[in-house]
Amino acid sequence: MRIAVLADLHANLPALRAVLADSASIWCDAIWCVGDVVGRGPHPNEVVTELRRLEVPTVAGNWDEAVGLDRGQPGSMWVTPEAEAAGLASLRWTAQTLSEENRAWLRQLPATLRMDLDGRSALLFHGAPFRSSEYLWSTRPSRAFARIASDHGDDIFCFGHTHETFHRVVGSAHFVAAGSVGCGGADDARARYAVISTTASEVVVGFRGVDYDHGPVAHDLAAAGLSLDLMQVAPAPREMAAAEPG
Repeated sequence: MRIAVLADLHANLPALRAVLADSASIWCDAIWCVGDVVGRGPHPNEVVTELRRLEVPTVAGNWDEAVGLDRGQPGSMWVTPEAEAAGLASLRWTAQTLSEENRAWLRQLPATLRMDLDGRSALLFHGAPFRSSEYLWSTRPSRAFARIASDHGDDIFCFGHTHETFHRVVGSAHFVAAGSVGCGGADDARARYAVISTTASEVVVGFRGVDYDHGPVAHDLAAAGLSLDLMQVAPAPREMAAAEPG
């Protein structure tokens, strides 16, 4: 099977459409979403509606929880006070803009989902299985990943939140950080997602970057009075992440 794993869509409809088209072009059998459907970007209703229409298996990200449950903070780490202020403005705007039907859909999203993939067990979550706002950076020591594998016993772990793309094998467990569909980095503005291909004997993980038109996103952010930096600034600096315990 071939599965497209999407993370951190962040209410960016042109990026989502580009990734959906790309995943169809490589004949993916299914699409999974590991959260942060909304927040930061200007198209929360459109992105939620698209996922609902396609019946994409989806877990709740920290932004989804904050919007759905009327929380005052999205649980993100911010580089500067200015970035935090922009993030909180986005949170308020998203909560006011999202339809009640779509907010109800966010509220019912599970924290984790367990999927079958060619007889293997795949666990989907956003940040970590125990907390959506936890950052599983690529710099985290192997023991942090080994502990998750031991606690849950799955073969494949799919997640997002850091906006990184990496595939890490710890013991026999595969950890797949799927990147960000909606928020490109300073060095790569493309929509990024992971592709997991399985056979009876192996698991192969790759990552794809898809170009799309950023113009409508910038236009709609400006119309909403939101900062374009929301779509370009990483969740937290690597220096802070490297200092995390555990």
